[in-house]
Amino acid sequence: MRELPITVTCDCGQVAYVRYGERWICPTCGKAWDTAQIPAEDYAELVASVRRYRLLALGPPLVLAAIMVPLAIFYGLQFGLLFFVLVFAYAVFVIPKVRERATASVRRSTRSWNLVPE
Repeated sequence: MRELPITVTCDCGQVAYVRYGERWICPTCGKAWDTAQIPAEDYAELVASVRRYRLLALGPPLVLAAIMVPLAIFYGLQFGLLFFVLVFAYAVFVIPKVRERATASVRRSTRSWNLVPE
């Protein structure tokens, strides 16, 4: 999985998206911002929650597709329709709750990240 960009907003209003551990110098005012100030365990928790959300969002439909597509090909198109209905129901009823929990987790873990310019 790609690293998650960290949004750094300078005091002068300039915004940049920086990778974890990198240093960014504001082109407007010259202040330097170091994302290594963020505790590694907090960033690891953020990455794990995003990975978990992606797995929960994409995993079940992919497993269902691995089962239903061969059934639709070999036994009948009604399995293709059933696949569509099940994935739609998953997207409508399960994904919003998963997204809500993931968003709450991210908000809890990033609440205290206030970087100090160097």
